[in-house]
Amino acid sequence: MHPILLILLMMGIGALIGGVTNSLAIKMLFRPYRAIYIGKFRVPFTPGLIPKRQNELAQQLGKMVVNHLLTPEGIRRKLTEPALVSQMTSLAEKEALKWLQQNKSVQSLLKDFQIDVASEEIRSNTASWIEERYHKLMDGYRQQEIRELLTPEWTSKVDHGVDQAAEHIQKSIENYFRSTEGKEKVSALIDNYLDNQGFLGNMISSFLGPDGLTERLYPILLKYVSDSEMNEWLKTMLHAEKEKWLDMPLESVEERIGSNEIGRLIGQTAAQALPVEQWMERSIADWTAPIQEKVTKQWIPVLIRKSVDVISGKVEGMIQSVRLEEVVKEEVEAFQVDRLEEMVLGISRREFKMITYLGALLGGLIGLLQAALVMVIG
Repeated sequence: MHPILLILLMMGIGALIGGVTNSLAIKMLFRPYRAIYIGKFRVPFTPGLIPKRQNELAQQLGKMVVNHLLTPEGIRRKLTEPALVSQMTSLAEKEALKWLQQNKSVQSLLKDFQIDVASEEIRSNTASWIEERYHKLMDGYRQQEIRELLTPEWTSKVDHGVDQAAEHIQKSIENYFRSTEGKEKVSALIDNYLDNQGFLGNMISSFLGPDGLTERLYPILLKYVSDSEMNEWLKTMLHAEKEKWLDMPLESVEERIGSNEIGRLIGQTAAQALPVEQWMERSIADWTAPIQEKVTKQWIPVLIRKSVDVISGKVEGMIQSVRLEEVVKEEVEAFQVDRLEEMVLGISRREFKMITYLGALLGGLIGLLQAALVMVIG
């Protein structure tokens, strides 16, 4: 055979063998997807390398992700980057402001969260809560005297109030007796008294006339009820009564009315005074208007920093809790090999072609070397 023809033939055969071998080796990375059997005998090299080692690959990838990729240190470093913290803060501020400025009413917001709250239910719960708080508060004060519960300022106000009450009572009595009704009442009392005295009463009445005694006693009565002596007597009497009340334990005063009745009355009165309907119809924007700037500019940045610190300190526990290694392993095991092949070839198709061409080149060079040796030996 002609030497040149021999060289070309051997180079062609070598290149063909090298190219086909490398191409077949690349195919055998993924194919066949399942083992092929002839009877009970499994055909060698089936399934392909990656399908055969998919479980081991999944396990190693899980360990690699946890130990080298998504490490606690890396996550913590990423979380604490100023740029990320600033981005999270800005996003949180925008979302918070958007939520705080919505025109939706409180009632509508509660409905969105499937919370059905009626006004009467709020009042009932408020009254029950106030009544409960009243009894808890009073448990610590029932055995104390009222005097012990009053501050010096309030004691002074009580004294002043008693003096004002005495003056008011005196003024009311004086106004009543100066009125026509009061004068008639005095006259009726005197006439009734004289009628009950028999002969002596009739004698006095006939001697002074039907209105004589009234005309004589009425000015004296007016002078007495308007005199300072009357005022001092009322003050003395009311202050004495006040001292008795101040020396009483709070429980005794409460028992006169009934503790349950007092608690119920306070709770219901306070609850009924609440404008619940108006509150429920007010928008979120109206409720939050006084604090919107404080929330977005002060609370949100602090909350983000605190949250980052908390999460950074618990990264190890979070990774262990989610079992990241097992998650990666399960996902890789469940990944379809044909999709993996398509993905890898789509990314590295050019490189695989170069490997095939390299195999052909090396095969051709080996063929050339073989032809040279044949010619030398032959």
